[in-house]
Amino acid sequence: MTEPWLEGAEPGSPIAESARPRRDRPTWIGYVQLAFWAWFLYAFGATQALLRDEQETSRSVAALHGTALALGGLLGALLASRAIEAWGRGVVMRISGLCGAAAILLYTMPGAITPVSLSGVGIAGFFGSVLLVAINAFLLDHQGRAGPSALTQANALASLAGLLGPLAVGLGAATLLGWRAGLWVAVIALVLVEVWRGRDVSVFGSRELAVTEAEAGRFDARVYWSMAALVCFIGAEFCLTFWGADLLRERCGFGPAAAAASLATVTGGMLVGRFYGARLAQRIPTEALLKASIVFALASFVLAWAFTLWPVVLLGLLLTGIGIGIHWPLGVARAVRASGGRTDRASAASSVSASIAIAVAPFALGVLSDTVGFHVAFLLVPGFLVTALVILQLRPVPDHEGTLNPA
Repeated sequence: MTEPWLEGAEPGSPIAESARPRRDRPTWIGYVQLAFWAWFLYAFGATQALLRDEQETSRSVAALHGTALALGGLLGALLASRAIEAWGRGVVMRISGLCGAAAILLYTMPGAITPVSLSGVGIAGFFGSVLLVAINAFLLDHQGRAGPSALTQANALASLAGLLGPLAVGLGAATLLGWRAGLWVAVIALVLVEVWRGRDVSVFGSRELAVTEAEAGRFDARVYWSMAALVCFIGAEFCLTFWGADLLRERCGFGPAAAAASLATVTGGMLVGRFYGARLAQRIPTEALLKASIVFALASFVLAWAFTLWPVVLLGLLLTGIGIGIHWPLGVARAVRASGGRTDRASAASSVSASIAIAVAPFALGVLSDTVGFHVAFLLVPGFLVTALVILQLRPVPDHEGTLNPA
């Protein structure tokens, strides 16, 4: 039975307030740390062509940087829960943030040869993945019932940083500062966050709490179903962000530059979706909100896929971005909710799912496009969304389950 606080409480009432995130100092630290890691991740793509020109390498060699980032991220997700069990979540957040900043410096070292930059981005991917696991787990534990809304807020801020990061790289490249200055903003911010955090990191999660989680036993089967849904969510998102520009070039006749710039409709839509999704998550059961957002994204995708008139296609991409924007944060919250209190382990498992989806889904779409044509292959996106909707329908996880901090 759904708890009373989920059943349409009036805004401003004590019941509704229980689902509203507390923006206290530890929460803001988590928000800001996540945002500036997203700054690096989104800006990283914008640096690839610039670094390739400096190192005078082929596109194939340059693409290895993305592979190194993904492999490092997957390894970090696999080991994150063990690190948290060994040292506690607060210590891990500090170490991974500072080591991630150092890895960015290695990647951006002036005059660095390819093996050095590859090492830097691989190490950054590793520590960044550990950091994301710890932040997600902290926000969900710390905020209790408001965890899904808080995590959506954090990802909205991360999306904003993701829009600003590439702009900073471009501005740096156009001035005497150079493109590296755009990434060094994230380095400085990550160091300042640790100054802000202070010496006492116990509020972010102790080793004793992590060990208690580890001793709680195996996951319920619904955690694995939630992980499968996350693979579908992230698969759809990265198919859009990786291949959306090609859809615009093929269907609307856009040039390469115009298509790449217009892809901001997807990321901008995700920002809007997360901003308003955080508010909706305070008032609507997250299971229902996830299902509604999938249906909305499917309907919006029809505009992007079926038409060739560019304003309609761009509108479709914008609305699809709004629909999919909340899938990652609410999907992670769903996996944690099904885990029976194993927050760190479920958060780590979610990151493993995301890494698998990022590695496989865009590649699968590319392979399919060589066989059946790009336009037909793009139906993989609604295929992922429909599969996720079926999983949510057949393997529900009620919102009241797994609440660690109901206060």
